[in-house]
Amino acid sequence: MGDLIQTAPELEAACAKARAEGLLALDTEFVWRRTYRPQLGIVQIGCRAGCWALDCMCGMNTDALRELVEDAAVVKIFHDAHQDLAHLRHYTGCTPRNVFDTQLAAAFAGFPSAMGLQKLLLDAIGVGLPKTETCTDWTQRPLSAAQVKYALDDVRHLPDLRDELLKRADAFGTRAWLEEDMRRYDGAEPYEDAEPGLAWKRVKTGRARLDGRGWAILRAVAALREETAMKWNLPRNWLGDDESLAEMAEAARVGRLRHRLRGGQAETIRALYAAAVERAAQTPESEWPENPKPHYIAEVKAAADEAVAWLAERADALHVAPGAIANRATVTAFVDDVGDDSNPLASGWRFEAVGREMAERFGVD
Repeated sequence: MGDLIQTAPELEAACAKARAEGLLALDTEFVWRRTYRPQLGIVQIGCRAGCWALDCMCGMNTDALRELVEDAAVVKIFHDAHQDLAHLRHYTGCTPRNVFDTQLAAAFAGFPSAMGLQKLLLDAIGVGLPKTETCTDWTQRPLSAAQVKYALDDVRHLPDLRDELLKRADAFGTRAWLEEDMRRYDGAEPYEDAEPGLAWKRVKTGRARLDGRGWAILRAVAALREETAMKWNLPRNWLGDDESLAEMAEAARVGRLRHRLRGGQAETIRALYAAAVERAAQTPESEWPENPKPHYIAEVKAAADEAVAWLAERADALHVAPGAIANRATVTAFVDDVGDDSNPLASGWRFEAVGREMAERFGVD
C-alpha cells in the first residue's frame, strides 16, 4: 500500500491499522472556486503506524472511513476540526464521535486561542513544517510525491502533539474542562447545512440602516441567494455579495447588483431578487424579524469593558486562553442578562470557573 490510497481495499487496510491503535489523525485538502461547497481533493489519514492520502477523485467506497470516524472507541485527531468534519460529513455521510481538536486543546494547555498548526507544532513539540505547496490545486492529477508528503505532514505529528497537550492540560488541571468542550464536535447537527431562512443572520450589512421591513427583505433575499446557490452549485457570493443584499434591504429595490453571473443567469437572478424584494416589502409588521445585532446601554458596555479585562486576568491564572472561555460578545450579553441560561458563561465549567463571580462583580440589574 502506497502513500496515495486509490482503492477501497487500501482504505480498509489503513483504517484497520488506525482502529488497532485506537486513534486516527485526519486533515483535508480541497479547492473552493466555482462550487457551492468545497471540492475535496484528498483526505489525509494517519496513526503511529503510518500516514496515507485518500484520493477523493477516484469515487471509491468510503464506508471504512465513515465507520472509523463514527467509532467512539477511536480518537479522531484534527487541528481546527469543524471545517474538516463538515467536509467529511458531506463526503462520507459520517456522524463523528470522540473528536480531539489540537487547536482547541492548545487553549487549555498554556497556548493562545486559534493557534495555527505550524506554530503549535514548533512551540509544543519542536517540529518545524515546511510550507512549500500552499498553492497546490488538490483536484489536479497526478499529484507529485512532494505534494503528497507535504499534505501528510499535517497529520504525521498529530498523535505526538495530542500527547503533549494532554500532559500540559493535566499539569494545569484543565483536562476535565477540555474534555467537556470536545463534546461539541459529536453528532451530525454541527455540520449540516444551515436553513436558508436563517442565512440573513450571517449577512454583513456594513453601513446599511435597516428598519423592521428592511430586515424582512434581507431575510428573503438572503434565503433566495442560499437556495439558488445550492441549486445551481455556485458560490453564494457569485449571486450577489453581502453589500448588494444589504442595499436591497435598505432601498427596497434591486439597484446595482455585484455578482459573477453572465447572460441569462444574471437576468434570471435579478428578476428573482426583484420579485423577492416586492413580496417581502409587504410583510406585515407582526412578522418582521428582530434585529439580530443587540444594542446595549452605556452602563452595560462599561461593565463589559471591566468584565473582559477581569476575564483576561482570571484566564491567565486558570492557564486557559481567554478566547476559549468567552469572546466579548458573550461577555457583554452575560453581564446584560446573567439569568440567560443559554449563555455559555451561565453553565458548565465556565460558570463554575468564571461565570458566577463575573455575575456578582459586573452583572447589570
